[in-house]
Parts: sequence; C-alpha cells; structure tokens
Amino acid sequence: MDSKISKTQQQLQYIEDFLIKIGNGDYNSKLPITDENDEQLLAVQVGINMLVEELNETTISRVFLNSIYNGINDVLIVLNENGEIQNTNHVVEDLLFYSQAELLNQSFEKLFPISDIDNVRNSIRTTFEQNKIQELGLNLKSKDNSIIPVSCSFSPLHNNKQEYSGTLLVAKNITALLNAKSQLQEKNDELNLFVYKASHDLKSPVASMMALMDLHRGSGNAEEKEIYCEKIGDCISKLNVIMSDLLVLGRITYGELEFEKTSIKNVIDSILKSIEFVEGFKDIDLNIVIEDQAQFINTEKGLFQTILLNLIDNAVKYRQKGPERSFVNIHISSQGKGILFKIEDNGIGIPETLQASIFKMFYRATSTSKGTGLGLYIVKTSVIKLGGTISFESTPGKGSTFKIYLPSK
Repeated sequence: MDSKISKTQQQLQYIEDFLIKIGNGDYNSKLPITDENDEQLLAVQVGINMLVEELNETTISRVFLNSIYNGINDVLIVLNENGEIQNTNHVVEDLLFYSQAELLNQSFEKLFPISDIDNVRNSIRTTFEQNKIQELGLNLKSKDNSIIPVSCSFSPLHNNKQEYSGTLLVAKNITALLNAKSQLQEKNDELNLFVYKASHDLKSPVASMMALMDLHRGSGNAEEKEIYCEKIGDCISKLNVIMSDLLVLGRITYGELEFEKTSIKNVIDSILKSIEFVEGFKDIDLNIVIEDQAQFINTEKGLFQTILLNLIDNAVKYRQKGPERSFVNIHISSQGKGILFKIEDNGIGIPETLQASIFKMFYRATSTSKGTGLGLYIVKTSVIKLGGTISFESTPGKGSTFKIYLPSK
C-alpha cells in the first residue's frame, strides 16, 4: 500500500514539474502515460496532453499571425469599439515615430490632423453600422507633426461570438505615388509646351526666310539683295540654334550615357575656342583655376560639355556693358567622389522675382535674350541626368554664381 502511494506521489510530482514547464511556455513535449491502470491518473495525463496540443497550436497560430501582422509594410492599427488604439505593427513606429506603448489606449485622434478627424470618425461608425469595409484617402500625423498622405481602409473586427469588437485600420503610404503622379503631370506639361514652342520656333524663321526669298527674287537692286541675303543668313543661324538645342534635348531624354575619362581642361579649351568670336568675348577677363585633383572626370562627355558651354556662354552674353571690366571666374575642385564647378561673373544678374523660373523650359529671364529659352533648362536636365546637383546665387547689377556638382562615375 505504501509502495502504491509512493508511486502515485512520484507521478504527481512528475506531473507538477511538467505543468511548470508548460507554465514557462514549453509546449513542444508531451507527458508520457505512466500508469494506464489508474483511470483517474490516466485521465489527468491525457487531459494535460490535449491541453498542451491546443496551447501549441494556439502559439503557432499566434506566431504565424504576428509574422503576417508585422511583415506587412502598411500601417496596421487595431481600434476598440470606442476608437481607442489597442495594437499597432512596426510600421507605425517606422513611419510615424510612435512606439506601441505611447499609443496604447489613446484615441485615434492622436494620429490624424484635425481636418481628417470627422472623416475617420464617420468611417468607423459606418464600418460598425454596415459591417463592411470603408475606404478613403486621408492623412496621418507623425510624432514630429509631419503630414503623410495615405490610402485607408476600415475593416470591422468581431469576437468569438461574432459581435462587433472594434476596427482594423490599414493605411498605405502613397507619398511616392503622389510624387510620381506629380512628376508625370509635370513631364506631360513640359511635353505639351515643348511641342507647341518647338513647332512655333521652327515655323517662325522658316516663314521669315520664305518672305525674304520672295523679296530677294522681286528686287532688282543689288544692295537690297545683299541685305535680304544677310537677313536670310540670320534666320538660318537662328534655325540652326533651335535645331541644335532640340537635338541636345533628344540626346538627354533618349540617349544612352557612355562614361569616359575626360580632361576638364581640354573641354574648357574647346568651349572657349568655339565661342571666341561671340560678341563681347574679347571684353571678358577669364580666370580659370583647376585644382590638381580635379583635372579629370569620368562622365558623359557630350552632356558635360553642354553644361559648361551654356553657363560660360551666358556669362559672356549677359555681361555688364559699362566702364568696369567684365570677368568670368571658373574654379574647379575635387569634392567627395566628384567634381565641383563654380562659375562666377559680374554680369547683369537675375532679378529675384525671376530666379525661381530660370530652369524652366523656354523661359527667358531678360528681354535682351535672343536664344531659344532652353539653355538653362538643358543645363539642369543634363546635370540631373549625370546624377549631379546645381544651385546658383544672383544679385541684379552685380552678377551670378553657379555651382555644379557632378559625380565621377
């Protein structure tokens, strides 16, 4: 009898130890059946094993659901029936900078700007009343008060009795989508403007040449014919400039970049030689400094030359016409993994009211401009194509300074 009691005590002690393991979260082992003849003890052992299996399945399900919950890249927020936050996933902290502890039991209003709160409240109420998903565009408010545009859906949640217990809010960050849409619209606007202006600017010199040709044919005066020929030559020059700019734009937009080691000095020498007969070039003092570590750059030579040509040419064209000697200072230095170009002049400068528009397509900042209005647009587009940056400072009557950074690839 004593032996039987001792054996039972050992089994109960073993069961107690096993239950402690379960209490610590170990659901991977089973309690072995020690005595099938003791019906009560057998029932306890079988019941414990069934409990372990259920706990193990529940744990696996919970881990699986948590992996899904935290694997989604959208904001997930669980609200109770009062609109208070009960749970959040990691994206809330990544995007909105709130920890879960900071949001638990807080009102949903903490995460939305005032202008959107009524819409959110109405969506939660409609989700409850109609028991179906509601979707709309809203904004989330981060901890630093940044506003993030999102596409939201509100889904009803139910307890095990199929009673409404709250709302699951899913919010997808659509900042990139809106930016892409804005950029697409901007490109469409540029394309429409390009087609209109290009056809107009091409048509104008052609029409002028046709009229001048008629006058030339109808004139019997040699001097008049000479004048008409000169004017036709001017039209051809203008047409050549337009075509050259359009070809450059085509290369920027559709051309493949071919990077090569390029001598910066050779490119500048080539540019200066090409504009040495431009009006006013001989009235400019050129000061060029190329630091030893900035002699070469790995880049697309054609676009690189286009950038410097337009900026140097503009500095010559828009010089001050007065007693003070005009200058163009070009300083080239190594910076990080690229080259910094600083082009400074003491020309007429750009009025502050016009500075925000100088890189726009077909924009002319002065009434004296005779170009296509594509020069600085081409410059900025080329810089971006090469992965660089451009900035400038300008004071009317004192001059302008352009800074271009180009990576050496």
